[in-house]
Formats: sequence, structure tokens, C-alpha cells
Amino acid sequence: MNEKLRETFVLFWDGFIEMIPRILVAGIVLFVFFLFGHFLFKFLKKRHASKRKETIVSNFATNALKWFFYLLGLIAALDILNLGTMVSGLIAGAGITAIILGFAFKDIGENFLAGTLLAVNRPFRIGNIIEVSGHKGVVKGMDIRTTHIRNVEGKDIFVPNAMIIKNIVVNYTKDGLLRQEFSVGLDVSSNVSNAKELILQYLSRQPEVLRKPEANVVVSEIGEFTINVKVLFWVDILKAGSESPSYLGITIRSKIIHEVKDVLLTNGFNLPCKVLEHKNYDAPIDLTIKKN
Repeated sequence: MNEKLRETFVLFWDGFIEMIPRILVAGIVLFVFFLFGHFLFKFLKKRHASKRKETIVSNFATNALKWFFYLLGLIAALDILNLGTMVSGLIAGAGITAIILGFAFKDIGENFLAGTLLAVNRPFRIGNIIEVSGHKGVVKGMDIRTTHIRNVEGKDIFVPNAMIIKNIVVNYTKDGLLRQEFSVGLDVSSNVSNAKELILQYLSRQPEVLRKPEANVVVSEIGEFTINVKVLFWVDILKAGSESPSYLGITIRSKIIHEVKDVLLTNGFNLPCKVLEHKNYDAPIDLTIKKN
């Protein structure tokens, strides 16, 4: 028994010694393909970035090219080790193995195909601000599996490409036009027509507010103690060339709200607060109101 075990070990060792040159060559070939794919990816990415032509298509294509060379190197290494035929035979011959591998690589294949569709259809570009499945941010890139977006808090979110294909995608910067709105409450006795005219005149003087589509002021509702007026206007969020999700017209909206309030107050309009009525039934003593 010991002799047979020793003989088996010697045969295995001799086979391993004979395989060492093949293993070294396979390792070198694999390393060269990996290195070539990595540097080709870096070169193309840097070239597109320097020319400011980095798009979803170029980003996805360079990533796909990198992984193509990685896979090519792995196949070449297996072939040098005479394992290519064995591996393909096992995969082709063993149905259970094929099923397992199919399930294992299902998500990768699904996301790759989804990434290809996104690269071809181009519903968004790098630098666009999108929202998908509750995640909003700037598109920073896309590889064969995920799309990289960065939100307003600086968090990097990697959304699977298949999720983007399957869900509704909101692109806030497709054409740059974004409508902003806010409400302001006027005193019930206010002349709403005059207030509307004042606000529209103010908006017409603001360079950030677009002339087309036109701004508008409408009465949204009559509340308990106010007439609520809604102010609607359009801005071009690409005009400033900003890619920050915090931009999105928020800075302009804040400025206009502040200045509309000043315009109304300056022209004698009241912006009332909530009125509370306090009733004291069957009070045992008279209430004394003290005014400071």
C-alpha cells in the first residue's frame, strides 16, 4: 500500500515538474494580456478625458475591451496548460455544470446586455443628473456591470445596469430645461391681479429666468386666512455649465423666493401668519389681556 502511494506521488510530482514550463508560460501570457488590457483601458480613458469626449459609449466600450483582453488571456493560458479542451468538454458534457454556471453568470450577462442597450440608446450622458429607483445624482461613468452616479451628499452609488433598464429613469439635464415653482400666501383682502403683475415684472428682469417657456403666476387655492399664489418659472440648469446635483435650479429658486417676498412687502402686500382663535367657555373669572 505504501509502495503504491509513493509511486502515485512520484508520478504526480514528475508530472508537475514537467508542467512547470507550461505553468510559467501560461502565467506570463495571462499577465501580459491583463497588463495590455489594463493599460489600453487607461490610455483610451485618458485620451477621451483630454479631448472631453468621454461619453457613455466610449466609457462602456473601453471597459468591455478591457474585460475582453482579460478573458482572452485566460483562455490562452488554459490552452497552454492543455486545459482548454478539458474545461470546454466538462462544460459541454455536464449539464448540471452548465446550469450552475448559467445561474452564476446570469446577473453579469444581464447587466452586460443592459449596459450595451444603454450605450446604444443613450438615455443619458456622463455629467447628466438622473434619478432611478430613488437614487439621484450625476452620472460619472458606466462599466459592463454598473452605472456610477454621485449624489448631492457626495456618496458614490453604483446602480446595476439591468435595474436602469427595468425601471423609470428621470433625466433632469437632457435639454437643461427645468421648471421651478413655489407658493406665497397673500392677505385675503389683497389685490391678487396687482401682486401677479408685480411678480411677473420682477421675473422678466431676471437673467436666470427663461422667456420661453413663459413664467406664470396662478391662484392655487384660498386658505383659511390666505390666498395662496403659485409662482412658476423655467431655468436652464446647463447654462452655468455646472454638473453639481445641488445646482438643479435650487440656488436660483432660493434667490427668487427671497426677492419676491421683498417686492411684495415693499409694495404694501401683507404675508399673514396663521390666525388662531381661542375660546374660553364658562370661565370662572374674567381674563385680562396684557399688551406689551
